[in-house]
Parts: sequence; structure tokens; C-alpha cells
Amino acid sequence: MRFRLSLLTLLLPIGLGAQVQVQIQRDVRIPKLNTFNPADVPDVWVEKKAIFEQEMPLPKGIDERLRADLDRKKEKLIRDSRVKLRKTYHVPPTPKEKLNPIIENSFDGQYLGGEGTPNDNDVAVANDGTFISVRNTRIYVYNDTGERLQSWSLRYFPVLQNKVDDLPPLERFYDPRVTYDPYTDRFICLYMHGVTDKTSFIVVGFSSPGDPTAPWNVYKIPGRPINDTVWSDYPIISQTKEDLFLTVNLLANGSSWEEGFREAVIWQIRKEDGYNGDTLHTNFFNGIKYGDKSVWSICPVKNGPMPDGTDNYFLSVHPTAESSDTVFLHHVTNTQKSGIADYELKILRSPIPYGFPPSALQPDTSLQHKLRTNDARVLTGIRNGNHIQYMQNSRNFITEQAHLMHGHIYDLTGNPQIEAQLFTHPVLEFGYPDMAYASMKNGDPSTITTAVYSSVVDTPGFGVFYQNRYGEYSDFIKIKSGSSLISYNGIKPNEQRWGDYEGIQAKYNEPGVFYAVGSYGRNRQMSPFVARLRIADPMNQSEAPEVRIFPIPANQGYIDIEWKSEKAATLRGTLIGINGAQIMPNAESGKFELSVDPGTHIYRIHTRSATPGLYQLCLFTGDELVQSRNVVIE
Repeated sequence: MRFRLSLLTLLLPIGLGAQVQVQIQRDVRIPKLNTFNPADVPDVWVEKKAIFEQEMPLPKGIDERLRADLDRKKEKLIRDSRVKLRKTYHVPPTPKEKLNPIIENSFDGQYLGGEGTPNDNDVAVANDGTFISVRNTRIYVYNDTGERLQSWSLRYFPVLQNKVDDLPPLERFYDPRVTYDPYTDRFICLYMHGVTDKTSFIVVGFSSPGDPTAPWNVYKIPGRPINDTVWSDYPIISQTKEDLFLTVNLLANGSSWEEGFREAVIWQIRKEDGYNGDTLHTNFFNGIKYGDKSVWSICPVKNGPMPDGTDNYFLSVHPTAESSDTVFLHHVTNTQKSGIADYELKILRSPIPYGFPPSALQPDTSLQHKLRTNDARVLTGIRNGNHIQYMQNSRNFITEQAHLMHGHIYDLTGNPQIEAQLFTHPVLEFGYPDMAYASMKNGDPSTITTAVYSSVVDTPGFGVFYQNRYGEYSDFIKIKSGSSLISYNGIKPNEQRWGDYEGIQAKYNEPGVFYAVGSYGRNRQMSPFVARLRIADPMNQSEAPEVRIFPIPANQGYIDIEWKSEKAATLRGTLIGINGAQIMPNAESGKFELSVDPGTHIYRIHTRSATPGLYQLCLFTGDELVQSRNVVIE
């Protein structure tokens, strides 16, 4: 490999006097390792039985003392019967039956292998309906009817002889990820190997176009990319049109996260090299610190609705904090090929805190069988233009349940601001979300999210929910309900592994269709399940009306205006009090002006300074009145 090192020093934009020193090793060259042909895999292969139930490496975000404290507090709430049933924070006016996603087809993986616990699930689907599901140590290729075309152990990717260079046989491989590139009709799959500095590397495979059962170009990325006794763990990926982004955490040999975490790093990989079988050109970003501390767990933000763009954003939080509002917004500014890709960091504040989630409960009257929720790291993020949405496991500070924090970051290129809310349920607890944009129209913020669930009355299962472009949530739809507890031999009842991640991807050429993978409890273990989903909301793929005002009444502190403009134009508005209601501190603050390019846009008027009462909202283009509406502000 060839390294060229540049050192950037950036001043954090929060006035704390802290600096971040980021090392960028530009144009790191990684030669092709080999060509792997799935057709060469034997029909029958043998693996050590010990691997079947071995525990996959923990993501190392577990603060055991805090988790135990929160679990005791939660148990006391339940035993004191002080946890009351609650509705979600949003009570939308749109009928739920119009919002709830439809399960069109499902593919039960209960008889398929994929050793180890928990299930590390991911899925990707091609435009022709061929889809790939990965689980721990295996990869499965299916056609659009769910017929299995091919499957193999991931250990065969490097070489069929099960050896790489002078390393021992591949016996510790885990954390697979898979994605689909709709521009080239190719899949990219990667996974981790080894849990020491001497055995750690990352295998990356690029499929042939149009056929993932044809030969793949395979590469080996170093798992010890810095001069330290570290290994790489917990990969997360995203892509732009030109690049694949991969983030991992570097951990010291034989230590916990708190003791052994060294840093989180970013790899930027030129995809066309992998497609062509050429030496990979990559950039490597490390030394990412807030003050003098390395930032924990960096989640790449996926670009959507299509994987476009030349830059990429990433998110981090304080994953083991009992309560925090800090969000780190990372930015790689250009493509690897440009030669000028730089790194930027901004520190944002969430308006509501997130926190280390307690363990999720299972149907067990003794409250002993608990499921690890790992920590509060950001697990998924998606970007459309100047807007990012993200999800993380989080503590519900009222009920002490494990729920999901749904955050929005607006005005990325200007002065980024966060809005956030918990996605909650009166009974269910959630973990390990993954999200995708629900519409293929640029500017439409609707999303679909998958997650696993459990409760004191629900065996662990897998489900999905939808949020339309007006911020209204559907019900949480159970895709696959569990038939048993999760209770692996060799793992303590109160430390059962529930998952590390799940997956969902849009079928790019079929708007409103998605493939999702998750797990459910079966025979006291986790079993994988893939579903084809469709958005039922009739507004999802339709054009927006010229002007829409919501919510009515304005009881959440704001009014949203959706405006479809055929050309660049200016929309003027006035919010006038009726019968004594008034905007404070003066009438001028009730006037606004919006200038937009052609397309559909959503703007928000914050009404917290308005006294409750009845108002008239008038919207003009030029001198023409295009909308007049009475609005109740509560």
C-alpha cells in the first residue's frame, strides 16, 4: 500500500476552544486479492460445530454498570405498576389504514445456516428483483420469487483454500454488509475477519454486473491501519455514485470498549476500481477527536433517494451517556478521485436528549430474560439534499423502555439545526433500526424504518413503520412475530444478544417497494426473515398539491407549508390574529417571505411566540392570493 499523509487542524464551531486534528492518508493503494467464482464453491462444506453458537464480537459499547442500574430502575417501575400505557407522541389525522405498509411477500430463513449469535442481518435488492441476504457467516442469493439461486460461506470469498497469505484458516468472520449500486447493476459485500491486530482484516467483494452468482473481484483492507495493536470492528457502509464509504471502530487487543477503544475511522473507496478488478484507490481518515477524545462509532449517512452525490455525511453521538444532547456531524467533501476530498466536523445539539437504553424485556414473569440493546449509537442515517434523518436506540426517560430516537438535521450547508422526537409504543420495545427514503422523489422526506421488537407480552419479532411527508407515523406493523424467547446456551439470561443491525433497501426501479431483513425468536434462538414491502399511502408517489398547510390545529408549536412551484418564485405570507389573538411581540413578526426553485418544498413557521387562538394564514404569489386558511393555534 502507498500512503500520502496530510494533517488538518479544524476549529470546532461551538466556541469551546477545542480543536480536532484529522489525519488524511490520501490515495492508499490496495491491490486485488483474487477473483472469487461462486460456481467453484462445493455443494457440501464442513465447518467446526463450535462456530454454530459462538457469540459474535460485541460492538463494545456496553457500559455494564449503567446498563445494570437502568435495568433495576426499569424493573422497579414494572413491579410498582407505575408504567402506564401511552400513545405515541404523534396522533395523526390521516387514517392509519392509509399509512400502514403492506407485506407483499416474505421469505423465511429459519432453515438456513449462518452461524453465531446474534444475527447480523443485511439485505440488498437489484432492479430485476434478485436479492442478497447476508447473516453472520453466510451469503444467500435469491431470485424475485424467493428461490435460492446460490449460497456460500463468507470464508470462501478470499480463497477457496480457506487461507489468506500466511494467516491461519478463517475461523472468526462476522458482521457482513451488502449494498446494491443501481447505476452499474452490481452488488458490494464486505465482512470482518479476526479479533486481534494480527488476524484483523476486512474482505470486500464487488460482483459481476447483473449476476451475483458470477465471479466477484475481492480485496483485503487492513484491519490494523494504524501503528498500534488494534483490530477493526463493527462496519457500517454508504455509497455515492463514485465511492463506497466504510467506517469501523479500532479496538485494542483483549479489552472492553471503555478500556480498549482507540478511535473510529473512515475509508473512502473508489468503486470503479473494484468493478474493473484494478488496484483500489482509497482515502483513509483517522485521528477524529472532539477535544482530546476520539469520537465513538461513526455512522455513514446514505444518500437518497438514489445513491447520488460527490460528498458524504456521517453521524456520531455519545453512545454510553446516560443522557446527552450532543451530535457530531462529519463531512467528507468530495470524491476520492478528485484528490481534494477533505474532512469537516460540526457539533450540534439535539432539542431533546437521548440516552443509553435499558435492556429490552421478553415474556418472562421473573424479568430475568433480557435483551441487550448495546448502546445509543446512531445506527442509520439518510440524506436527501440539505436534509438528514437518522435513528438511534435510546432510553425513554418517562417509561424506562428501549425506544427509537428519530432525528432531523436541516440546512446542512448553512447553519445545521436538529429537530427530534422519540418513536414510542405503549408496550413494545425496539432495537436496531434501519431506514430508507419511502419516495423516489427528491425533496420528499417520507421514510420507512425497520426494527426488531420485544416486550413482556411479545416474543421477539421484526417489524416496520412508515412516516409520510407530513410527519405522520403509521402503526408499527409486525412483519414476523416470534414463537419463542431468545435464550442461547452459554449466554446469561439477562445478557441475551438481540442483534447488532438489520437492513432495508428500496427497489430503485419500483417506487414504493422495499426489501427488509430482520430476526424473530424461534426455538429459543434468532431466525432471519426477509419481507417485500409496499407503501400503501396513496400520497406517497403522487404529486403534492400546489399548497398544503398542516397540522391543523397547530398544537405542536409550528405550522408547515408545503408548496409546489412550477418555476422559481416567491411566496409571501401573513399570519393575522382574529378576535384578539396576536403574534408576539408585534404584527410584523407574522409576515414572512419564501423564495424557491422549481419543485415541491416544505417550510415551517414556528408559532411558540403566538398566543393561543384563531388566526388567518394568507399566502400570495405576487399580488395573487393563492391560499387563505383559518388556523387554530393551541
